[in-house]
Amino acid sequence: MENHYVPVMLNCSGRRCIVIGGGKVAERKIEALAGSGALLTIISPEVTDQILHMVDRGEAEWRKKPYLQGDLEGAFLVYAATSSPAVNAQVIAEAKQRNILVNSADAPGTGDFITPGTVRRGKLTIAVSASGASPGLAKQIIEQLRTDYGDEYQIYLDFLQQFREVIQFEVEDRRDRKRLLDRVLEMDILVQIREKRYRPWSQEEMVKWITVNREE
Repeated sequence: MENHYVPVMLNCSGRRCIVIGGGKVAERKIEALAGSGALLTIISPEVTDQILHMVDRGEAEWRKKPYLQGDLEGAFLVYAATSSPAVNAQVIAEAKQRNILVNSADAPGTGDFITPGTVRRGKLTIAVSASGASPGLAKQIIEQLRTDYGDEYQIYLDFLQQFREVIQFEVEDRRDRKRLLDRVLEMDILVQIREKRYRPWSQEEMVKWITVNREE
């Protein structure tokens, strides 16, 4: 039966995430974890220059050794990303024995999850997956999304978050909150950012806007 994947956003902060392998495939898996707050461990005799730079910056721990049974102890999540299908199969078997979430780079259907392509703009994350049917199509869609959702969304999401926090503090009634949040989305802030006319709002300005719009 074909796998049906459930989209989720995992909180890996403070949790041990292990990547077995140090090549280009492992590099992509490691980049997917970058900035997540995960306690990242790489197990491989060799690593790429990019991975080595991450290690030198203190973003990951590198255990310069081949994978051995028992290396996954204490892991929350594991990527089997070596160039050896036999080693990857051993990693998957240990992970399943320990009830650890595992991703297989060379045989996605044997793992517990797949890693979608992503576009990140600050707090905005857009994920795309073709469930392994066509990685090329998923890549095309990602490239289009990178064009459609530019860096302006990072500023826009910061604005929306700040406004949401002020509304939650100032307004007790949930229906009023929702109405005001919907009205914030109707503002032309995104256009202002794109046209470089935007300036950050102070909390006082937001409170004043809330007062005026609550009365309407």
